[in-house]
Amino acid sequence: MPTNRNDNSKPSDLKITDMRISVVGHGGWRWPIIKLYTNQDIVGIGEVRDGASAKYALSLKSRILRENPCDID
Repeated sequence: MPTNRNDNSKPSDLKITDMRISVVGHGGWRWPIIKLYTNQDIVGIGEVRDGASAKYALSLKSRILRENPCDID
């Protein structure tokens, strides 16, 4: 069975290369959804914590670009 796995990837070399945001909503509620892209073609999806705005999330983009998403505080 074929896979889209990159057998040459190294978690220590993983870097965030882009962040994009989409806002979804229903009934007056709105949730920013974040997609993080990496240099090894791994994409992560999550939501903005505590109902923060998409504008706030985008303000953090410059702080996370080129960071390793495996390095969490």
